[in-house]
Amino acid sequence: MMDTGKKLTSFLQLASKIKRFHQSHFSLYSAILMCYTNGLCQNPFRVSRRELMKHSAIQSFATYHRCMKDLVNEDYIEYQPSYHPHLASQITLLNNNEVGYEG
Repeated sequence: MMDTGKKLTSFLQLASKIKRFHQSHFSLYSAILMCYTNGLCQNPFRVSRRELMKHSAIQSFATYHRCMKDLVNEDYIEYQPSYHPHLASQITLLNNNEVGYEG
């Protein structure tokens, strides 16, 4: 398993080539990695939208959902939203877009 620093570096290298990715995508993925690390690097892990928006400095629900959808569509993460008010959503970090990944 790749450590968090390598995951971030790999993401930045690959995602910077995707024209529709903006700063909000990079901020959201960084916040996801921070929560992944805080959760003792367990995959999948649970995290709330509120926490991710806070750590990524995204203030718009529409921006958050667009960025999350783009990260899912580009196979950086799997995202299972929770519609329960007290149960956080589940995120799984995927390895198939990492630099040097052969799988």
